[in-house]
Amino acid sequence: AVVSTQSTGIGEVFSKRSYIALGGIATGIGEISAGFIWGRLSTKIGRHGVVMCSTVILCILYYLAFISFPFDAATATTTRATDKPIIPSNLYLTLAMGVLLGLGDGGFNVSIYANLSTVFEHKPAPAFAVFKFVQSLMGAGAFLYCGSLQLPYQLAILAVTCLLACFSFTYLERFPQRVLVFLTDGEE
Repeated sequence: AVVSTQSTGIGEVFSKRSYIALGGIATGIGEISAGFIWGRLSTKIGRHGVVMCSTVILCILYYLAFISFPFDAATATTTRATDKPIIPSNLYLTLAMGVLLGLGDGGFNVSIYANLSTVFEHKPAPAFAVFKFVQSLMGAGAFLYCGSLQLPYQLAILAVTCLLACFSFTYLERFPQRVLVFLTDGEE
């Protein structure tokens, strides 16, 4: 997560371990809140509306991370990054970013789970397995580059994949019959 991996940027506020724990708590608060907020809003604005709102939230998060963390925070080998952020980093902004991360991620999760259980109502287990496999594969890929790419490049990757996910979800939400015919070759 942006909050935990970029903690070298403001190590003077708390120790690094305390800071990572606080970031994780803030992200958890956002995830829990997302379940309540997006669960209620999805009946009013639809699942694709939730995904679009989550995309906007995540893009705001990526911008805040871009301006408030040093560019070399992910690649710094010491406890202090040498680059200066555009605006001074502070604990409260970083915790707010953790909540935004939880809200955005939770919105995607709520919508994807609901969509998978609706589209694949007769055989949901394989659909969830493929989803979790791809999600884990992308997470593993992120771990491969996170220590070698500077923050702006990581944020660009996140923003592009977030936008692609939003467009893909919106398309699949609007045309689920095409997806089912393609995946099952018309058997069902």
